[in-house]
Amino acid sequence: MKYLALCVLFCITFTVHGQFTKLRTLDFSDSVVTAFIDRPGDLYVISRQGQLQHFDKDGKLLSLYKKNPGPDVFEPRDGSRLFAYFRTKQQYAYLNPSFDITHLIQLDSAFSIDPWLVCSSGDHNIWILDATEWSIKKIDIKKGIVLTEAVLPADFSKQKSDYLTLREYQGFLFISDKTKGVHIFNGMGKFMRTLIIEKPRYFNFLGEELYFQSDNQLHFFDLFTTETRTLKLPSASMFSLLTDERLFLVNHRHVDIFIVK
Repeated sequence: MKYLALCVLFCITFTVHGQFTKLRTLDFSDSVVTAFIDRPGDLYVISRQGQLQHFDKDGKLLSLYKKNPGPDVFEPRDGSRLFAYFRTKQQYAYLNPSFDITHLIQLDSAFSIDPWLVCSSGDHNIWILDATEWSIKKIDIKKGIVLTEAVLPADFSKQKSDYLTLREYQGFLFISDKTKGVHIFNGMGKFMRTLIIEKPRYFNFLGEELYFQSDNQLHFFDLFTTETRTLKLPSASMFSLLTDERLFLVNHRHVDIFIVK
């Protein structure tokens, strides 16, 4: 497959929008499908054709992943050991910051008949959303055992395409469902609550809060106190990523980078 080249415009501006100062715009020749940030604050962008690009917090391109197909689930984690799940081959991998695969693991069919989403749990375990049993399972890969298993509530969707993302954070498991929002489970797989979000395209975390974008605002939900707050964004975007230092506004063909004051 011919991959479209990345076009980055290093046009540095310093337009102030409240507590944000615009630093740079990254322009892309292919449509942006999704984006992520790792714990140190680097940016990762996946294009429509599966190309994965890694930038530092100021927009400098650090590495490029061109293999086809691209990952169906990607987690940059701490930036040193990246996680990727490839649904077609039912494999998951750990990659280094240059996107070289350091470990490639074939999913054991004994654990799941029809894996739809897979995410990491710590350094060695994984969670699987199984579309045959409509269950979630936490697997200890080293020991080859199921640590936790739970069936999804009866009123949850039974359409695979409705489930977009599976993530573990702060001892909780999160499943985004495009028909309802984000479902939250505890570490034992027990369903706790659903955050009702219209078109839950993306959600992320900052400290003890989950956040998502709606009506040109970021909406925050504290995972432990359930308190909420909002933050007005400087301009419109598909979705946003926030760190203590940067705000990334992600659009179809570009990402605006702002300094957080």
